[in-house]
Amino acid sequence: MLPTIILGLLCAALGVLGFDISCNSNLAVYWGQNSGASGSLPYQKPLGAYCDDSNVDIILLSFLYILKGTGGYPVLNFANICDYTTNSSVPVFPGTQLMHCPDMGRDIKYCQSKGKVVLLSIGGATAQLNSDAATFSQQVWDLFMEGSSPYRPFDDAIIDGVDLDFEQSSQMNIIQFANNMNQLFKSGTRKYYLTAAPQCPFPDANLGNLLAQAHVDMAFIQFYNSGWCDNSKYGLPRWPQSMNYYMWDAAWRNSSFANPNMKLYVGATAGQNAGNPSSYVSPDFFASELQELQGNYTDSFGGAMLWDMSWAYGSTPNYATSTKQALMRGSKCGSTQGNCCSSKVPNPSLSRRRRSS
Repeated sequence: MLPTIILGLLCAALGVLGFDISCNSNLAVYWGQNSGASGSLPYQKPLGAYCDDSNVDIILLSFLYILKGTGGYPVLNFANICDYTTNSSVPVFPGTQLMHCPDMGRDIKYCQSKGKVVLLSIGGATAQLNSDAATFSQQVWDLFMEGSSPYRPFDDAIIDGVDLDFEQSSQMNIIQFANNMNQLFKSGTRKYYLTAAPQCPFPDANLGNLLAQAHVDMAFIQFYNSGWCDNSKYGLPRWPQSMNYYMWDAAWRNSSFANPNMKLYVGATAGQNAGNPSSYVSPDFFASELQELQGNYTDSFGGAMLWDMSWAYGSTPNYATSTKQALMRGSKCGSTQGNCCSSKVPNPSLSRRRRSS
């Protein structure tokens, strides 16, 4: 295998980029909530501004936070970028609270052209999880993927799948929703992903049954805001006062998840006040933690997740850069091509379908 630095230079020279789920060095970052502004950092930039950076492999658009709003359609919120509640110039589709964000659509396609996977995260801490699985799964497919609807928030851009960040009990049957989405994915012309963001206590109260009963490709585990299993407890004696990746790995090895190949990601807050301050660890601490976990758990480990983009790129040092550099030191992929040379299937265009503005 080529050394990481040489491989990276070769990839840059070839100009070939692509996300590879088999790699243990992927970095996922949530974008959309501008949380760094609460810490006096610069406002988050438009999505496309981050996509020339090769450090990020997966971008999670946060959030679709109301499953069933006015007119029976979901509601999105992307803070300063596209939010009709604070910016009257942002259009909504007639009879709904569903925003039309064409600039984001262009950015999604640009990010995908750079090899990024772009997922829509559903939920969040203040979500209203109030729909039925059959209706909502079809809506998500029609509004954001290869289905057909006059209401397309991102126009002809097609997201690469959905992330479930359910931090409270849901009025929707989440397992049925996941199964429906996986069936719809099979009817598509490209690869889609279903991911989840459980909190670190195992099993997660809101997503544990989902992971056990429905196919989920990646789990972005929140090792923050949970006390005893936060990253800040890494290295302490085990149970009940330590970060508990080993428990998640044990469940993985014992085939406790519906997808036996689901990849586990270590989530962290990318700033002192991005979550509970006691959960935060420095970039150097996190880098050391990741390298040890990556080396010790060679099968289940998929990479790292950060909350969120505004913190990771708004502070010094850049948390995303240091995280990716740490992951790349032990990078291994299930295929011989790896992160560098895997191909990215172009998005099928929906431009011939009529859209409402």
